[in-house]
Amino acid sequence: MYPQVICHVMGSVDGRLLTERWTEPFDGKSKGDLTGVYAAIGRRLNTDAWMFGKRTLCEGYFPGIFHAQDSTPLAHPSPYVAPGSSERRFVAVDPDANILYESSTVRGDSIVVILPETAPAVYLEYLRKRGISHLFAGARGDDLRTAMRTLAETFGVRSLSLQGGGIIDGAFLQEGLIDELSLVVYPGIDGSADSTSIFHCIGRRDPTQGQSLELLSAQTMEYGVVWLRYKFHKNS
Repeated sequence: MYPQVICHVMGSVDGRLLTERWTEPFDGKSKGDLTGVYAAIGRRLNTDAWMFGKRTLCEGYFPGIFHAQDSTPLAHPSPYVAPGSSERRFVAVDPDANILYESSTVRGDSIVVILPETAPAVYLEYLRKRGISHLFAGARGDDLRTAMRTLAETFGVRSLSLQGGGIIDGAFLQEGLIDELSLVVYPGIDGSADSTSIFHCIGRRDPTQGQSLELLSAQTMEYGVVWLRYKFHKNS
């Protein structure tokens, strides 16, 4: 069993994610006014959990690095559910097992970290002392199917809003784990060939694996922002 995964993302009209490179709104509004529309839509999705990739989380919240003096892993690591966790969860992916957390929550939601089975035992102890839940996703921490199954079965997550960046969005796309795309279009342009795209897939020729999209709705929001919702259809 897997949670329903909604990829909720805001991109420029050319599908890029780096907000600092987007053109300014034509009418003097701030970019923050427009990205606030994206945040408000995200709350309307009303999922049990929401999720960032590592780069997005560290850039926005926890830039520090945990330096383990002993890299020895546990022989048989198992998921840990921290006491007193909030009903809604924030999910982080950390294949390096080294994020230095200054809090056990993001915007009030308890953190669940996806780790490799090789994570140092001292790091796992650090997370427990911090009151941070964690689970394991294979030897390299990139087995997203195992991670999603554990989220559903151990943490009771029935729905998850995947909010980027482009690399984690691309990884979910490659695994065929996305059920719906909630695409919020910013009325501006990036124009750079080297900017991260909405789905920034690495290392595979056919990352979509025959998946296709069905438009569910199209809605014009405030400030010229457009909200598009698509259902994913997947081949056998």
